[in-house]
Amino acid sequence: MAAATPPARGPAWADEIRAAFTSGAASVFLLHGVRDLVRFGNEYHTLPEFIHRAFCGNKRAVFYDIGQGIYFPAPEDEKEFKAFLEVRAARGEPTFAMRDSYQPSLAIPVLHEYLMSRQRVALVIDFVDKVFPQQEDRFMSAEERRLLATVRSLATDPRLMKRNSFVLMIAESLADVDEDLYSRGGGTAVIEVPLPDETQRLGYIAHLLDSVQPNGAPPADSGDLAVSREVLAQVTNGMTFGQIAAMVRSAHAEDRPLGLAEVSVHKRQAIEAEIGNLVEFTESPLGLDAVAGADKQKQLLLDTVRALREGRKGLVPKGILLLGPPGTGKTFTMQCFARDIGIPFVELRNIFSKYVGSTEANLEKLFHYLEALAPIFVFIDEFDQSYGRRVASDSDSGVSRRVFGMFNNFLSDDSHQGEIIFGAATNRPDLIDQSTMRAGRFDMKIPFLLPDEDAREAILRVNFRNLQVAFEEGDFSGIAEKTAGYSGADLRELVRIAQRRAFQEGHDEVLVEDLQFAVDDYIPPGVSRADDIRMMELMAVAYTTSRSLLPDHYVRALESGRVHQDMLELEYRLGW
Repeated sequence: MAAATPPARGPAWADEIRAAFTSGAASVFLLHGVRDLVRFGNEYHTLPEFIHRAFCGNKRAVFYDIGQGIYFPAPEDEKEFKAFLEVRAARGEPTFAMRDSYQPSLAIPVLHEYLMSRQRVALVIDFVDKVFPQQEDRFMSAEERRLLATVRSLATDPRLMKRNSFVLMIAESLADVDEDLYSRGGGTAVIEVPLPDETQRLGYIAHLLDSVQPNGAPPADSGDLAVSREVLAQVTNGMTFGQIAAMVRSAHAEDRPLGLAEVSVHKRQAIEAEIGNLVEFTESPLGLDAVAGADKQKQLLLDTVRALREGRKGLVPKGILLLGPPGTGKTFTMQCFARDIGIPFVELRNIFSKYVGSTEANLEKLFHYLEALAPIFVFIDEFDQSYGRRVASDSDSGVSRRVFGMFNNFLSDDSHQGEIIFGAATNRPDLIDQSTMRAGRFDMKIPFLLPDEDAREAILRVNFRNLQVAFEEGDFSGIAEKTAGYSGADLRELVRIAQRRAFQEGHDEVLVEDLQFAVDDYIPPGVSRADDIRMMELMAVAYTTSRSLLPDHYVRALESGRVHQDMLELEYRLGW
């Protein structure tokens, strides 16, 4: 594939296209992923401009998208196409009006005819997901099937390669494109365009700053501490060139320094604009030292923190699944864990969509950004409700199956180990698909059980500290004894009730008597669901991957088979 001028080292995906074409491996390509500026030589161009400059040097280029219709990157390309139309009309073919070329039913057959009548033609179909959107066959019209078959056949047509021609289709999301266009029969090379990496961002930032700051002076933070271009390239992970340019030019236009705090704001805004409906960024002010009552679990997580800090990624689990009844501190512990690791914490929302294809597209977009934002901790609360077996159904056109497959493949990717860490919490591990639960995906399963008496006392004290509530130092053992069956959330609520009681009584600090009042007054939600809570605790024991994380009485119950026997009895009684 000849280029107009040899470019500087281009993006890897462009090299992949060039290698596949020159080797004869493919002449039809489907490009999907991030739509951004692309470097060609020492300049940056839009994606269509780059394709024209990098790949269409000695070819007649014709571009098509459903919005603009047929258009041309150069006058000589338009002249050649119109000459073809004149010859076609002279043969008695129906007149083709360029003003109607936005209609796929009119444009696609003519473009196919043009491609097959000429040597060295480059056909670029932009926004192909709008022309051939993902949909079930039964909903397609006969005309849509005909057009799809026309384009699909190009991938296996040897005439295309012999004529030194190629077809390049562009879509933002592969999941939005009809699978028939690239999967059946093979021949179409699917190429992904990722977000720019740190080296690419550094090159663009240098180009950008040199254009707006001729003296090459780097931006400074709000404290007038110089921020190098290298640092700016590091902290802009997850941002496109276009987003970086808007941020830098805004600061330059207002004649103010660009600080790290402002970069952080712009970055979050940019990412939320793209995937804000899929994730929620949160940051805990507390680390694992704020977690009480789960000493063994906490130590296991601290060992993981140490492995990460020492660069021993092979010791880091790909997925950490926290098991146990509600209110036992699963989500809070994960937030504290991410804080100690020192990486961003994002909570993944339910990505299932009622629109066919949207769910897969959402997940594809999410994966793009997670890889760009790495290292990152991704948390999924109530995992069984979002990705459990009960989500799947035979009536969702296979969406669940495809989503589970995409998620499992991403989770088990060895290149993500120590870079993208998944955490999840559930009180119903029995509802999670077992393929997701296996080793190599969620390979660390940690039980979070109702705290024992010593743990309850420790939790009470740490909650006073975490909530910054002044309290009278005293003996809490009596309180701990009276709160058997309370979760960590219940104990936290006791502290809040005691705080309100102290305020009502005019105490400057919470007294033991205020806490005693709270115990006498509070009715834990779990009282009415004692069997449910018991069942959830037993399942946490049954599904854990480490006996050392369990109290001795549960280890003995596991070995004797008592845990599973009790689960069967409760399952029958509860109707689960």
